[in-house]
Amino acid sequence: MKLYDSFRSALQSLVVNKLRSALTMLGVIIGVAAVIAMVSVGNGASQSVQNTILNLGSNLVTVSPSFGSDNGLKGAGAQAQNLTLDDMRSIQDQLGASIAAAEAEQQAGRWQVTAAGQNTNTSVTGVTEDYPIVRDWGLDSGDFFSTSDLNLNAQVAVLGATTATSLFGDVDPVGQTIQLRQAFGGGGQGGSAQRARILNFRVVGVLGVKGSTFGLIRDDQILVPLTTAEHVLTGRLNQVSQIVIKATSSDTMDLTTSDVNNILLQRHNIADPASADFTVTNQNDTLAALSSVTGTFTLLLGAIGGISLLVGGIGIMNIMLVSVNEALTGLGGVIGSLLGWAITFVVHQIPQAASLPLLITSGTVIIAVGVSVAIGVVFGLYPAMRAARLHPIQALRYE
Repeated sequence: MKLYDSFRSALQSLVVNKLRSALTMLGVIIGVAAVIAMVSVGNGASQSVQNTILNLGSNLVTVSPSFGSDNGLKGAGAQAQNLTLDDMRSIQDQLGASIAAAEAEQQAGRWQVTAAGQNTNTSVTGVTEDYPIVRDWGLDSGDFFSTSDLNLNAQVAVLGATTATSLFGDVDPVGQTIQLRQAFGGGGQGGSAQRARILNFRVVGVLGVKGSTFGLIRDDQILVPLTTAEHVLTGRLNQVSQIVIKATSSDTMDLTTSDVNNILLQRHNIADPASADFTVTNQNDTLAALSSVTGTFTLLLGAIGGISLLVGGIGIMNIMLVSVNEALTGLGGVIGSLLGWAITFVVHQIPQAASLPLLITSGTVIIAVGVSVAIGVVFGLYPAMRAARLHPIQALRYE
C-alpha cells in the first residue's frame, strides 16, 4: 500500500497546484513532442530514399562503362563504350538459374513523337525483353516485346503511362501507330534545308504508373527493342549504356556481383581488376550508404529534440528542490507523445511535405517516454535525497 499511497499523494499534489504542475510538465511535453516529431521526419526521409531506390527494381546489380584516364588522372577521361549485348547474353548463359533475370539498355536520346493529331517530346530507350522482370514494372495494357522482336529489329514500342496519356488521352494506344521524328541537317542562309527522319512504330503495350525517381519522371518515356535502337535510331551497333542483373534475393547479391565481375573480366581480357573498363555496383551498397547518411540526419534531429528534454528535466529538478512529492514526467511523456503525433499530422497536410512519409515508430515513442520518465527519476533523485537528510523539525517548518 505504500506505493499506492505515494501515487495518491502525488496526484493530490498535482490537483492542488494545477498551474505549477502544468508549467513543470511543459518542458517534458515539448521535449517529447520535439523528439517524436523530429525523429519521424528523419525516419520518413530514410524510408523515402529507400523507396526511391527500390522503385528502380529490387536486388539489382548494375554494370556501367567506366571512365578512362586523362593525363594520369583516373576517371577523368571519356566513358568507355565497350559493354555489349553479347556481354549481357553471356551473363545470362553462364549464371543461368542463379539469377532472376538480366537486361541491357541503350539510350537513344529525345525524339518528337506524334500520334492521333497530338505530339510530345520524350526520351527513347532501347531495352531487352526481360526489362519488366528486372525493373519490377508491370504493364497496364498490351504486352512487352519478345525475343523475336529483338531478333527481327521490329519497330514496336511500349509507352510510359504519361506518354500514352499525352498522345492518346483515355484511348487504349495498343495497336496504334506513332511516329518518331528527329531533325537533322543545316538551315539558314547558304546552308542546306533542315530535314527530319520520320519512323513509324506500332504500340504493343503501356507500362503501369511508376512516378518519379530523383526528379526524373519515369512514366514519360518510350521503350523499344535494343536491337531496333542500335540499327534504326542510333547506329551504335553492339553498344549498351548499362547491363542490369536481378539477383534471386538480397542475400545472393554479393555473390552475383562477384560472378558478374569475373565473367566480364574474362570476356574483356582484363587481368588486373583495377584496370577494368566497367563498374559493377550493388544495390545493397547503395542502400547502406544512403541509410548511413539518413541515419546520421535522424540522430541529429533526435539530439536536438533531446536538448528540450534535458531542459525540461532541469526545470523539474528545480521545482522538486522546493517540493519532492510530485510525479510529472510520466504524464508529460504521454501528452508529449500525443502532441508529437499531432505535429507530424499537421506537417503532413502541407502540400510541400505531403510526398514525404512521416514515420512514427513504436520504438521512438517508447524511447521518448522512457527517457522522459528516466529524466524525472534522475533529476528527482537529488532533491529527494536532500529532503531525506533534513531534520524532521526543519522539514515540518515548510509544511
